[in-house]
Amino acid sequence: MSTCPVPLTKSSVIPVSSDLPIPTEKMDRSIDRRQCGQCHQSIGSEALVAMNRLWHPDHFTCSSCKRPIKQTFQAADNHAYCVQCFAQKYNPKCAGCMETLVDTCLLALDRHWHPRCFTCSSCNRPLPNGEFYLVDDKPYDLDCHWAKRLEKREHMEKGER
Repeated sequence: MSTCPVPLTKSSVIPVSSDLPIPTEKMDRSIDRRQCGQCHQSIGSEALVAMNRLWHPDHFTCSSCKRPIKQTFQAADNHAYCVQCFAQKYNPKCAGCMETLVDTCLLALDRHWHPRCFTCSSCNRPLPNGEFYLVDDKPYDLDCHWAKRLEKREHMEKGER
């Protein structure tokens, strides 16, 4: 699952008065347009518009860490998340270090990797441009690949497995 982060801008916070209509094109018609999406209390003089609802500005919070969202958020399953919590919950984990992948990642051997974690199984050097050679389902750089193949060949010639 991947959604683009949505920035909150100055136009996301709008003044609310009884004689000004709420911009209905941004609103979910099933929600009372004058109630906060979290506390369901009446909106006072200012409201934040996000996820087709009105919110008291401090009540638009991350569904995971519960901190107010002030900058950018991502939505999933009708819940808002700060960028960090969204990544923690929905982004894949690196097969090398098991940390959450946030920016750039490689997809190799049917797993996701940080570029720095996708290394040669023998010398642990990063694999340039993600290029690798498989020996026994493990990635090797070119030099270690040939060394490993020669080693396997020598073992086979000696009758070892």
